[in-house]
Amino acid sequence: MTVQASEEVGVFRAEPIAAGVGVIEIRRGAETYLTVHVLRALLRELAALDADPDCGAVVVRSEGKHFCAGRDWRVARDPADTAAAIYETAPGFLALTKPWIAELTGGSIGVGMGLALCADYRVAADSAYLWPKFVAIGIHHGFGLTATLPWLVGNQRATEMLSLGRRISMPEASATGLVDRVVPATDVRGAAEDFAAELAGQPRAALQAIKRTMRAGLRESFVQAIRHEQAVQRSLYESADFQRETGGGYRYRPEQ
Repeated sequence: MTVQASEEVGVFRAEPIAAGVGVIEIRRGAETYLTVHVLRALLRELAALDADPDCGAVVVRSEGKHFCAGRDWRVARDPADTAAAIYETAPGFLALTKPWIAELTGGSIGVGMGLALCADYRVAADSAYLWPKFVAIGIHHGFGLTATLPWLVGNQRATEMLSLGRRISMPEASATGLVDRVVPATDVRGAAEDFAAELAGQPRAALQAIKRTMRAGLRESFVQAIRHEQAVQRSLYESADFQRETGGGYRYRPEQ
């Protein structure tokens, strides 16, 4: 299998497409921290597969121990890697016409959980976990979790999860509808690809029409949610809690 790199930021699209399934792998080390450059590259590769007539469904996976550990607060960022830029990418992950599956291994933490919940489906290793950790660092949740989490588990359960910011194990995630398949870690790649192949084998026009119908309300509420989330997060950037828990909040490298 050959791969095509997206601007050397650690996002690779497998070629050729097999059984109608496109595969994208994020290679960002063990933690799989997200930057705006990674999100743009991932969205670009998803859009390419969305437009490919040979592709009926897509699997997004990570090479590292985590699907995504969120943002790395220990390092100064590229000046272009702003919260505003991150939010600009978010609606694109719900605008795709073909179903995509997030293959969850390790943690999906913070914005990583937000990304995972943008997927149409989630296939998870039994050792994986979801962690809406925002409140623990003194910040409001983001990346559309205001819309996607209640969509899946209901408003009361979502409020509790976000307010406590606790790790969510796969038994709970499965019971509440956060994930669609849970399998042993050794089987997760095959399970995700098999599920995607089953989706890709359905009549394409009908499959995409069902997705448009069933997610129309989510797409609309998601756009409103990220506007609100970004504004509230901005209001908390200078809070003592956020500054303490992140070692100084947002820090940027000087432009070269």
